Amino acid sequence: MQLQVLGSAGPRASNGRASASYLVWIDGVGRILIDAGGGTKVTFHQTGANFDAIDLVRLSHLHPDHSAEFPALLWPDGGSTRVAGPSGANVFPSIDAFLNQLSGAGGAFAILAARIELDAITVDVTAEAPTEVWRQGDILVRGLGVPHGDVPTIGYRLDIGDASIAFASDQNGTSPAFIDFIRDVDMLVTHLGGPENSTGMIAALHAKPSVWGQMATDANAAHVLVSHVSTPSQAELETRLGFIRQNYRGPMTVAEDLMCIEVE
Repeated sequence: MQLQVLGSAGPRASNGRASASYLVWIDGVGRILIDAGGGTKVTFHQTGANFDAIDLVRLSHLHPDHSAEFPALLWPDGGSTRVAGPSGANVFPSIDAFLNQLSGAGGAFAILAARIELDAITVDVTAEAPTEVWRQGDILVRGLGVPHGDVPTIGYRLDIGDASIAFASDQNGTSPAFIDFIRDVDMLVTHLGGPENSTGMIAALHAKPSVWGQMATDANAAHVLVSHVSTPSQAELETRLGFIRQNYRGPMTVAEDLMCIEVE
């Protein structure tokens, strides 16, 4: 199993990085897509992957920097696949409503309606236990709601045989249940959305760097991939990485677009 980064940035100007997206390769085939932020159509095709081979698309939440490029990936050839996503709340629709508003007969991209077949899989973000999203052979995908302000958001775990990846998504890091969910994972993908001194809305939405480090330690994560890089400078990025390292002593990699990592 390989994890390839399609987009390693957050929502703001990102020095050429695409917004959050990841592709999991299994036996040389790109089969699972996680998020589809702006710019990921270009990087997806640069990998040589084929959307027809995608078994599952997993959207963590419906902020545009995680979902806006999804319809572009479906155009013009269309296709069929499963799409997992969160239950709805506030201004955010459930994943089935989102897909209908996007590509249904009366949707924003109604031209896609006759070209695609999407099977929505809803993960209840209020559920206490993880939801099984998809299972095939030794592949198991599960999702669990994570705290990201008032935005319905899912963290995912993928297990293939003895190898595992956890996608923490955007969250503030206050859920003990999520740490239990990702325990002993081989690769933990974290989203570095705010500085150590964040307050107010940013703190409610995004974990501080030190919290990410402590989460990785508490979960006994074997390797941390730092992504969703939203820093104004390289110096600020190094400062934030330093706070992670204060609480996590294991190997850590900073994501770059098109980086591909063996997970075993």
